[in-house]
Amino acid sequence: MQMTTPVLAKYWACLLCLLLPQFITAQSADSVYHERLFYLCKAWGHVKYFHPEVANGNVDWDDALLNVVPQVKAAEDNDAFNAVVLEWLAAVGDPGNFPNSKPQVPDSLNNNADLSWMETPVFSTEVQANLQNLWDNARPRDHVLLRPQFNGGPADFTIDNQYHQGDVFPDEPQRVLAAFRFWNIIHYFFPYKYIMDQDWDTSLRMHLPDIVTAADALAYNQALARLTVEVDDTHAFYSSATFWEWKGSNYPPFLARFAEDELVITKVLPGVTEVAVGDVIKEIDSQTVDHWVTHYLPYAYASNEVVQQRTLMESILFGPEGPFTLTVSDGTEERSVELTRNGGNSTALRASTTPVYTLEEQNGCRVGKIDMGQLETEEIPEMFNTFRRTDALVFDIRNYPNGTLWTLVDYLFQDRIHIANFTTPDLRFPGHFYWNEVSIGQGTSQPYEGQVVILFDETTQSQAEYTVMGLEQFPGSVKVGSITSAADGNVSGIRLPGNVFSAATFLGTYYPDYTPT
Repeated sequence: MQMTTPVLAKYWACLLCLLLPQFITAQSADSVYHERLFYLCKAWGHVKYFHPEVANGNVDWDDALLNVVPQVKAAEDNDAFNAVVLEWLAAVGDPGNFPNSKPQVPDSLNNNADLSWMETPVFSTEVQANLQNLWDNARPRDHVLLRPQFNGGPADFTIDNQYHQGDVFPDEPQRVLAAFRFWNIIHYFFPYKYIMDQDWDTSLRMHLPDIVTAADALAYNQALARLTVEVDDTHAFYSSATFWEWKGSNYPPFLARFAEDELVITKVLPGVTEVAVGDVIKEIDSQTVDHWVTHYLPYAYASNEVVQQRTLMESILFGPEGPFTLTVSDGTEERSVELTRNGGNSTALRASTTPVYTLEEQNGCRVGKIDMGQLETEEIPEMFNTFRRTDALVFDIRNYPNGTLWTLVDYLFQDRIHIANFTTPDLRFPGHFYWNEVSIGQGTSQPYEGQVVILFDETTQSQAEYTVMGLEQFPGSVKVGSITSAADGNVSGIRLPGNVFSAATFLGTYYPDYTPT
């Protein structure tokens, strides 16, 4: 063992004294830069959505950001930073004066109620005044980047796609743009921002530094994906070629799910004898399931815990094409096997082998069973001819329906039904929402007269949850199942630099009595 001499110890102590201040200074400079970017993000979104010149498309605000980021980074002190920001804001032009009052909504319908960030001492009084003047004169107006997906719907954010295509590892200003674009879209238009597990400002502070300082394409994608997870939305998936290459896009020849904190095999492809339904997975590729849970948890997007487990399960099972090792237990002994992942297993495992609908006799009752994941709209008239005199209909919605609800209601209800109330983003005044009552169907003079039973579980998601909302209004209906995916609303895509595609829910969905879904 080599001993440290007093002279050598003194040498290292001196070297540490010389280098430590430089290290601390570098860290301090980075933290100041990131703090300035935090407030720049808010200012950029403020101008993007409220300045008439940006709304009209006369100013390319994305390019303006790309140009100012290097200047912000180079600013030696706060005075220099504010000089850069003030020039940046002034270049957009005067927003004009509008004496008429801006729209008012209750805080419950306002994502942008807290404007205290404009008073931060990070900004000079001149910058603060510029931002405040823009807000004082902000009025409802059309915006070139806020076109509705459908009449009266949320925005189609995929048209806000500048620099989406290009290098898979964007330069630093474009990485900043990616974070700013995503954060502001969620800030102004996500209807469930008020129930996020973590304050959205905190999420920006937490993840912005990793996005900005990412060393390569994978680090950038991982950092950006971690930000999207903070939305707490089952619709907020993250996709890019780089991200999927890291995770792997091939599937094993079995399905599994978490049950009592164990990953249990639930279905096996025909011909696979190495594992069986009920086997508990202990290790994959010589790593424990707990290891893989920890590995993928930061990327498990979900609205609730059951979906988080489902997302984790998918991430754990996906991997590169080819052989992999697996250790399983059947309750009596553990065994190690080798199986193969490929691109076709997932489709084969999820292919249905049951009829679209069947008529069965049970305890003297005639029961119609419907697989809503297979039922098509054109099959509904003949189905109801078959089921007209049944005692009950069982709608299995543990799947994703094919848009059949809007036709089904005309066989089940005598009149139109008030199915839901939406909180819809006001595209003419970002940050505000308005209530929209939604009714569907025309009704029939001869509605179905039997019992309606609805089956659902955590795989019941989005349109499937909306279908449950419609069918459960049938008088005396019975719901049987467990917690659903909590993604009852639309999904809108978001395109970000680096060929990244993400999404989120942008319609808040509530029952007719305004209780949350």
